[in-house]
Order: sequence, then C-alpha cells, then structure tokens
Amino acid sequence: MSFFRKLFFLLVIVNAAFLGYDYYQGGEIAFNLVENAKNLDKQQLTDYLTQLKSTTPEQLAGHVNNAFAQLKNVNSFNDVLEFVRQKTGGLSSGGANTIEYDGNVLVLTDANFKTVVDGSKPALVEFYAPWCGHCKNLAPVYAELADSYAHQKDHVIIAKIDADQHRQTGSLYGVQGFPTLKWFPKGVDSPNGVEDYHGGRDLNSLASFVHQKSGISPRIRAQKSDVVALDTKSFHEVVLNPKKHVFVEFYASWCGHCKNLAPIWERLGHTFANEENVVIAKIDADKEKDIGQEFQIEGFPTIKYFPAGAANPIAYSGARSEAAFVKFLNENAGTKRTVGGGLESDAGRISELDELVSRFMKEQGKREEIHKEAQDVAKKVGTRYANYYAKIMEKMLTNGDKFLETEKQRLSKISKSDDVSSSKLDDFNIRQNILASF
Repeated sequence: MSFFRKLFFLLVIVNAAFLGYDYYQGGEIAFNLVENAKNLDKQQLTDYLTQLKSTTPEQLAGHVNNAFAQLKNVNSFNDVLEFVRQKTGGLSSGGANTIEYDGNVLVLTDANFKTVVDGSKPALVEFYAPWCGHCKNLAPVYAELADSYAHQKDHVIIAKIDADQHRQTGSLYGVQGFPTLKWFPKGVDSPNGVEDYHGGRDLNSLASFVHQKSGISPRIRAQKSDVVALDTKSFHEVVLNPKKHVFVEFYASWCGHCKNLAPIWERLGHTFANEENVVIAKIDADKEKDIGQEFQIEGFPTIKYFPAGAANPIAYSGARSEAAFVKFLNENAGTKRTVGGGLESDAGRISELDELVSRFMKEQGKREEIHKEAQDVAKKVGTRYANYYAKIMEKMLTNGDKFLETEKQRLSKISKSDDVSSSKLDDFNIRQNILASF
C-alpha cells in the first residue's frame, strides 16, 4: 500500500504544480474544472457512466489513435498547457441554448447537441476533428451543402461538431474516426435509429442523400468547371500537346475514392485556371477502356502528369490534397500558385532585374545608368513584366521615390475590389511582387 500511497501523493503534487503554473501564467484551468463540476447534472453523469461501461475494444482503439494523432502537434510543455486550456475552457463556455453558425453550418457542442438535434426535424451531422486532413478537405464541400439547404433551415439541419473536443457526444454516437457523417431522421434524438453515411463526399452525392432522406430539394448554384473532361477522341490531342503540362485523373463513376477526390480536383482546376500552359483534366477510364489499357490503369483513381513535350507521363503518388497537388505542379510545371488560386510572393520576379533594382535603390547617383541597363535586360527578356521593372525606374527618376508608395497604394486598392477578374488580379499581384523588390 505504501507504494500506491506515494504514487497518489506524487500525482497530487504534480497536478497542483501544473495548475499553479497555469494560474501564474494567467490561465484558468483550475477555475474551468470547478465550473465543469458544478454544471455536471445527474443525467450527464449517468450518460457518461453508461458510455464508459459500453465502450467496445474498437472504440477504445479509436480513442487511442485519436490521442496519438494529437501528439503530432505537441512539441513543448506550453503546447500541453494550451491543449488542456482548450479542452477545459471549451467545456465551460457557452450555455445549453447557445447556438452558433459557421456560414450556414450549425455548430454543435456537448452542451447544445440534445437541444438542437431533438427529433423535431431531420439532421445531417459531421463529427470532425480540427487536425484531421480529410475533415479539412470536406469542409468547403460541407459548407456548400449547408448553403444549398439554407432556404430550408426550418425543415432540415446541416450541422457539425468538433468530436475531438466534445467527446461526450462523439462517444455517445460511437464515433471512431474522422470525419464521420450521421443522419438523424425526424423523430430520432438518441443513438437508436441514427444512420451512418457511407456515400461520396462531393456536393452532389451529399445533396442527393439529404434530398432522398428528407424529401427536401437543395438549391445548388450552377458552377463553371475548370477541369477539362476528356474522352477517347480528345485525349491524345489535349494530353500530348507539346506546349501544355497536363495533369490527368483517371477515374471510374462508381469509385468511392474518386467521388471523394472530385471536389478537390475541381478546386485544383480553379486554382490553375489562369495558367495558360497547365491543364487539369479527367477521363472516365472505366468507360473509355482503350485509354485505360493504353496507360495501364489498374485502379481508381490513378493520377498521371504529362509534361509538355515529354514522351512518357509521370505517375503521381503523393497525397490527394489540393496543397499537395499544387506543390507538385509548381515543382514540375514551374508555376507559382498557392492553394485557392493565388500567387506566391516571388511570382513574376526576374532575378537579373531584381539585382539591378537593388543597385538602383542603393546607388542614387547612378540611377540613370542603371535604368538604361534595366531597359537592355527588359528587351532581352521580352516580357511585359520585365518592361514593368524599367517603367517603375523611369517613373521614379521623373517623380521621385514618392511615386513608389503611390503606385503600391493604387494597386493594393484595385486588388481588393470585387470587380476585378481573376486574370486581372494575377496581373496586379505580379506587379505588387515586383514593386516589393524596390
């Protein structure tokens, strides 16, 4: 017994030191724990004990996996402290009747879940974790789903809950991984009768499911696709164009993984829509079997990159996220894109002219001479952005350095306007990148 007594007192001392350090640093972990205890009613305690007793080995393994996944973000003692603050603070903040929206997605918590999902209307609920990559990919699609049912908020619920933070609810509904989507039919307010969603994670699949279950029609805005749909007739003409870098998804209409990839591929098409030499394409290789056989497609989805002028494609084996695709294309096609369609801060910059800019700003007595050098380089390079370097130097020689600040403010104001097309925005961003070199 003496060993366990010593262990007990050691744990008490460690906890006291931890809570004391948090308080010294301005935290409120101890206060939040007390408030959580005060707010814990008999029903909540009964539910928790019931869940604990009914925990299966599979559920326990899921909790362990989730815990290890979170350890990836813990690199110091302060990370541990911040993690505990978030968990305890999240429990005591907000009352049971507090309801918030993220766009048109209703945000649920342990406190308000039973109040909102009370059986009065059907609900689709996403159980997610903030650190989960698949959840991040689903987020924009789920937001679009909520937008498509925004006109029927009084009749159907599209909601989400951070089940990593609000574990009581996640455990109650047997959530073992993220994201998990569950359908709550009208009249259901407990685990009995709740249905798991196993369909595709694209907008059409999700909207079709909600429509089928609820009878309520969505309002999906028609969107122009920037992905080129190929068939046997058009494939070689597009993919083997010596002036184009072509990124192709070989898919099958029945493939679940392909359906999950679909919204990401559409966003990738949008991201590279303004790149004249890059094509984001797709082909149903299950339907167009000759193409599938020619390129030895054995599973779906298969992604291949066809470099401009190259004889053979490169098999893509990286992550299936927009960020990974963008990184791959930037490295292989020489583009400077960011996720969402923006440009990197060095897009449009020319190193030889950057060096002349550095001299132009430092050696004021030689500015006329450096300007002439810049004009010669611009003629050699032969692009309008090379000429823009020389033009800025010319304006500064005429109007002084104040022109630089005026031009920066002008372009910044234009770039923030809602009336600017995406192609024009690229142009303004490149000009701003060049101005940043001065």
